[in-house]
Amino acid sequence: MRIFTALILLLWVVSTACSPQPSLQPDSSFDITEDMVLIPGGKFQRGCDALGPEHGAPAHEVYLEDFMIDQYEVTNKKLEEVMPDHLLRRSASSSCDNCPVSKITWYEAADYCHLIGKALPSEAQWEKAAGGKNGCEFPWGLEWDPVQAYGGKELQDDASPVGQFPPNRYGLYDMAGNMWEWVADWYSPQFYFLGELMYNPRGPRRGVMKVRRGGAWSDSINGMRVGYRDWSYPFSRSFSDIGFRCVINLKRP
Repeated sequence: MRIFTALILLLWVVSTACSPQPSLQPDSSFDITEDMVLIPGGKFQRGCDALGPEHGAPAHEVYLEDFMIDQYEVTNKKLEEVMPDHLLRRSASSSCDNCPVSKITWYEAADYCHLIGKALPSEAQWEKAAGGKNGCEFPWGLEWDPVQAYGGKELQDDASPVGQFPPNRYGLYDMAGNMWEWVADWYSPQFYFLGELMYNPRGPRRGVMKVRRGGAWSDSINGMRVGYRDWSYPFSRSFSDIGFRCVINLKRP
């Protein structure tokens, strides 16, 4: 009897594993290139030695193919056109229609990008798009500038609607000082120590934490340097200062 039961259980497991699994399908009704910016491929220096091994050292060379990235952080209104349930949990610190999304897990952010035919940026893509000449700079240049970050205030007490402050050299808004932004990569402090030119790096194959980039209205100045990396649990939805933007990966002809 035990052998018979075990065989039935085994057949059920095999049939379940082989059955087609439901998957999220992109919605082709969206103009996915609207409000996106082309970032040209090539080499750049990622990281910053001064930030230490957990947060951005050592600096190293990376090569990326061309890609497009959202000009603005994804807003509550845009997200709720695809995921209407998010309306029930808008953060009080980022609640307007044109405010950046918050209180969203990494998985929900990745699903949204997938559903509109995009993807979360890799950590390397995000840093190049941030616009610094190296990872020690801010999106606008070498020196800290609160006007560029959040309109001249020394510190914000909540998020601002997207696009309120000057863009970086690529024409992207809010790459520092508004929201942290989820990126695709798993976090590992060892990943930067490979010691060779990286081509389109995608981070470690597995991990516990996902990387977030950009620094937020609630954060320190150091966190707004383009090479600064931090991390959070991907299932966490408790943060009112983490949002995201999406990319389209391009291949050269």
